[in-house]
Amino acid sequence: MRLVSAEGHEVPVLAHLTYDARDPYAVIVGFTHGGCVYAEWRLDRDMLWDGMRGPVGEGDVRMWPSLNGSRQELCIELLGETVFSVWAPSLERFLAASYAAVPAGQENLDELDVFLAELLAAG
Repeated sequence: MRLVSAEGHEVPVLAHLTYDARDPYAVIVGFTHGGCVYAEWRLDRDMLWDGMRGPVGEGDVRMWPSLNGSRQELCIELLGETVFSVWAPSLERFLAASYAAVPAGQENLDELDVFLAELLAAG
């Protein structure tokens, strides 16, 4: 993943994507350095998938496909200020694996209710 400045300069950042079937609508992006997690964002799985095919989102999170030379990317804008670019083929493989684990439309809401109850109880 790369951070894109307002001037168009790009800086590589270390990010880890995770998917948990207990929270089937989300992909977690963790930004790490030296074994420490500095930030985690919860992004909508379907929005990531759709964003690789066309612009999606409004408000705090927007995504769109981009071509950087011959490199296919997904741009993710957060809070109208920060833009990250992700190599689209790698993200597509990750998302395909998540859809193989929990197909779209077959998300189990009972598990989601249990997960949300645990999350609310912990926080």
